[in-house]
Amino acid sequence: MKVYPFAIASVAVLGAAGLLVGSGMAANENSTTASQQLLINQRISQAAVKRSNSSLNYLAPIRTTTTDAANTGANGVTPLSKVAGAGQGWTTTQIANQAITTAKIANGAVTHTQMSNPAYFAFIAFGGTVTSSTSGVTVTVAKTGTSTYTVTFPSNVSACAPQVTLQTFTDPTTTTGSATVAAGTQNTQWVVTTYSTTLGGGGATVQNAASFWLNLQC
Repeated sequence: MKVYPFAIASVAVLGAAGLLVGSGMAANENSTTASQQLLINQRISQAAVKRSNSSLNYLAPIRTTTTDAANTGANGVTPLSKVAGAGQGWTTTQIANQAITTAKIANGAVTHTQMSNPAYFAFIAFGGTVTSSTSGVTVTVAKTGTSTYTVTFPSNVSACAPQVTLQTFTDPTTTTGSATVAAGTQNTQWVVTTYSTTLGGGGATVQNAASFWLNLQC
């Protein structure tokens, strides 16, 4: 059979056109996929920025211009040791009045040593034992001589104002009492000495063991 050059050329042209059309469709599909992915990435980035901004807003109570300047995020995470005020928590001026109630504070979360103006109490029996004291505070007593009691608290109480209230003496029916209180040799101590005076007839004041309350307002 005789093959005509015209027919061969026509087939070749049609084949080439088919290849071009196929390549164009593939390119369009790839372009559409890339555009969709870019849009997805853009939305993810926008959502991340919104979450970051929300986090900063939630942290507003402890953010300061100093901490913001130290941690712009441009160079990754700034070590806390290089951020002024880091880890110190909220300051007094950043906490609204009555914002923190008793129900919001866990038992034992705030100790007396963490309070700016703590108050302590202890009840001392005349024999020199502690029968009750401030919850969570260990108080010890050392009795010397007739009626001198060295009361030791677990923290510095030298700046506190002491008050002694006598309860009973060994012979409460015939005496009236008094007490002196002085700073101990350590800043955790107060020394209480109790006295009694025999009623009537110009009785003498002498040391006499007594039970008493010791209150400290710091």
